[in-house]
Amino acid sequence: MLKKIIFVSVCLSLAACATLSPRARIENRLVEIGLSERKAGCMANELDDRLDREDLSEVADFLGDVNEASADGENYDALLNIDNARAAAAIAAAGLACAFGN
Repeated sequence: MLKKIIFVSVCLSLAACATLSPRARIENRLVEIGLSERKAGCMANELDDRLDREDLSEVADFLGDVNEASADGENYDALLNIDNARAAAAIAAAGLACAFGN
């Protein structure tokens, strides 16, 4: 019985580690909407520096909906429409930092 409990605990721990962090989800979703891997990595790093984990998770979730926008300009506009002022400001600042810094 104890072996089963330990096995289940190990499996649950491994599953938790395998879940992508909000930062990684943001980077993946930015690539999906058309940013280069370099720009997406830059944006994800900037957002990770500027936002707490809760805001990062909200941005990552929001980006799932942004994938429906068709043109790059619409994608960026959609990013700024997030219903979180801190996140919108961080996205704008990250976009500027990555556009001029890289």
